[in-house]
Amino acid sequence: MFMAAGWFWWGPGLRLAESAPIGPQIIIAQIKITSSSGQFITLYNNTGSAIDLSTIQLQYFNNFDLLKATSGKLISLSGKVPAHGYAVVDDGPIQACYQMTVNSVSLGLSSTTGFVQVSHFLSTTSPQVVSVLDDYVGWSKTAAAGAQTLPSGTSAFLQRQAPDASQDYVNILVPGSGSWTAVNQPDGSAPCDASAAGVAAGTGLLSSSNAPIPYTIIASAQVLSSIPADDAGLAAPQISEVLPNPAPPQTDANDEFIELYNSNDKAFDLSGFIIQVGTSTVHKYTFPDGTSILPHDFSAFYASDTGLSLSNSDGQVMLLDPSGNVLVKTDEYTGAKDGYAWVSADGLWQWTASPTPGAANIITSPPASETTASSGSSKKSVKSAKTVAATTPSSSGGGPSGTPSAVKMHPLVLAGVGATALLYALYEYRHDLANQLYKLRRYRAARHAAG
Repeated sequence: MFMAAGWFWWGPGLRLAESAPIGPQIIIAQIKITSSSGQFITLYNNTGSAIDLSTIQLQYFNNFDLLKATSGKLISLSGKVPAHGYAVVDDGPIQACYQMTVNSVSLGLSSTTGFVQVSHFLSTTSPQVVSVLDDYVGWSKTAAAGAQTLPSGTSAFLQRQAPDASQDYVNILVPGSGSWTAVNQPDGSAPCDASAAGVAAGTGLLSSSNAPIPYTIIASAQVLSSIPADDAGLAAPQISEVLPNPAPPQTDANDEFIELYNSNDKAFDLSGFIIQVGTSTVHKYTFPDGTSILPHDFSAFYASDTGLSLSNSDGQVMLLDPSGNVLVKTDEYTGAKDGYAWVSADGLWQWTASPTPGAANIITSPPASETTASSGSSKKSVKSAKTVAATTPSSSGGGPSGTPSAVKMHPLVLAGVGATALLYALYEYRHDLANQLYKLRRYRAARHAAG
């Protein structure tokens, strides 16, 4: 699997178990500590049923010797991992192959020494108090007893092996058992094809064997029944464009659309996949059997077909796999103007005045008199009439708007200007004020004498 922060793949030795293993439920399958290309932890569901990640506890400590650890933290997890499926905990945006459940979090793992352990709660309902240790791994930059030695190459990571030197994790019966091998990230020319992987150059297995391990993509026979078998090894479609507020004479009920882009060289079967819209209140549409996107194709799905209604004020769109795991999502948007589309271009989510359903995005800046709202934290000007290449769409961009927002004046500056104006007025009309004050005093004195 390709990701902007790293790669994941699996060996042909991985197979579905006929019965539930007696070993750990969750196993640490891969871990990357070096800063190059990001950090990640890959978890493997070693059971015959889906696991809710909210019942899993992933902990990190800053030393493999827990007696010397000075800090630690819990790493938040969400979603569900299918039986014998994988979950990636990653510190950067990724392009997800459908086999994975993805959690993008800030990891901050030490590249000198550290320790990660994973456990599950005995209860699936609150309060969750008692947990059972499933697996752990400690590492060190230099060789040390009780720790795995990190690979020297910045593009390499550690791959788990069972005690029999295979990747049949059902044979891991004891937490922390087995061995680790240093593996290079493969070539980026085939994002979800793992066939090019191998043992890292200059390193060997971290066990008694030195034989390289052949890696291949998961065969179609291993694909879960809920996922179309034809999608094996393919990258998830990307959300490339959203039109929340069509301009008249178009209508919301018929002309709102959500566009998906298939970056693969073969068609992607959307049967059972889900589009979810909304932030606080969400609505979903499940693609019927037989729905697909042609290779390198932009496909727009209209409200008249999906029945989905997009918010004009605060909205977001997500693509979920049939198990309900989030594959890709847009940035949140605000203030959709008539005829403006929320699009992904150059890794950023932004507004354009030129919707292009079923085609590559065109970024057209709004008139200078208009400002557009977006969910991004930064602002970036966009040149008009800029055509985006077919490989541009990405769901992980920041999302600045197409034009800079109006400059706001600090309240203290406004207060200073107001005070200056007031003092000037008092000075300019000081004589008038003195006369009025004198008249007021004489009037009060006369009334006092009359009384």
